[in-house]
Amino acid sequence: ITDYKLMQYTGLKDKNGIEIYEGDIVKFKILILGDRYEESNIVVTFDKGSFLIGKRPLGEYYMFCEVVGNIYENPEYRGK
Repeated sequence: ITDYKLMQYTGLKDKNGIEIYEGDIVKFKILILGDRYEESNIVVTFDKGSFLIGKRPLGEYYMFCEVVGNIYENPEYRGK
């Protein structure tokens, strides 16, 4: 018997049109101090009825994200 992990679809797509699921790792670029960008890979989570990237609501930032993997293919991201 093979184990399967179900990933909940957020209803949103990243900047490249890829569907975003809970457990996906997204590359997220944020503007710092008006002229410099900081980039990091963040896991999409579901908490208290909302999808989040870090502590930010995914729905407000999904168009700036790019799916780069998921926690099942990259176990080092589990629990982050």
